[in-house]
Amino acid sequence: MTKHELLSQLENAKNHYILGLAALALFATEESYPLIEKSSCSFGSYSLSLDQVANLLRKREDKEIALKQFTKMLLRAMVKESFELIKDYCDVSKQTSSFTSQPWYQFARMIRNCLSHSFRFEFRKYDKGLLPVSWKGKSITTAMDGSHLELSFFGYVEAWELFAEMNSFTERTLT
Repeated sequence: MTKHELLSQLENAKNHYILGLAALALFATEESYPLIEKSSCSFGSYSLSLDQVANLLRKREDKEIALKQFTKMLLRAMVKESFELIKDYCDVSKQTSSFTSQPWYQFARMIRNCLSHSFRFEFRKYDKGLLPVSWKGKSITTAMDGSHLELSFFGYVEAWELFAEMNSFTERTLT
């Protein structure tokens, strides 16, 4: 993979996040439900009516659960995919030390691991030796071991800002 290809893939990850945010905005607005209800999705020999989506969103408790899970999927895709793309590129291009020396690296790595493990912090002995790690006023501590990642700790804003730092690192530092 070239640096240009890496940057293109990071741009795709950003665009997917923005598309997901647009979907969340539509899902939050009751005015969109009739349109969703009348829509369908076709792929291969399958066709799915989206009326089940509108029905899910009309039930307050179900809507809250669905939107929270959708948000988690967006965070996972944005952070995990971006982190892994950069990691793989750095491994192949022999720039891993530059990646791992970034001030946000350990925080991003632990968030990426958490996103990959059902939104639960699970620290290995190595991780515990590094804790606490901090980024932008947020600290991951040993007390968080086994706990769920709360969206109030790492949500839309933090995912966007972490992506921006990873993307900036890719643009400005990597060759």
